[in-house]
Amino acid sequence: MYNRNEITLLEEELIQLTAKSSLVTPSENPTLICSVWTRRSYNLDNLIAQLRSIWKTKKKFEILITGQNLFTISFEDEGDLEQILEGHPWFFQKQLIIFDRLTKPVERNKIQLIFSPF
Repeated sequence: MYNRNEITLLEEELIQLTAKSSLVTPSENPTLICSVWTRRSYNLDNLIAQLRSIWKTKKKFEILITGQNLFTISFEDEGDLEQILEGHPWFFQKQLIIFDRLTKPVERNKIQLIFSPF
């Protein structure tokens, strides 16, 4: 039975609500900001599993959701981050993944991931 005072949001809707004007901050470790260049929905767990399987990093990395189709990836090793950037382009389900280095806090609405070197 529904209570008229309750509102339920999907995870994607909640992300959209919180993504309006907040800062995206790099971790203390080397950090990338990334987006999958698509409007289609996809499973984040599948993306993370694929990246973990194809990226042969020396140390661990962590992927966090920071907005709708926006992620931060923090690396324990600077060399691993450089290896990922040098390995461009990367794809997920035939869709381009666009990266940029995140070195300072930036307003989420100012992030423009529109370029990827080939």
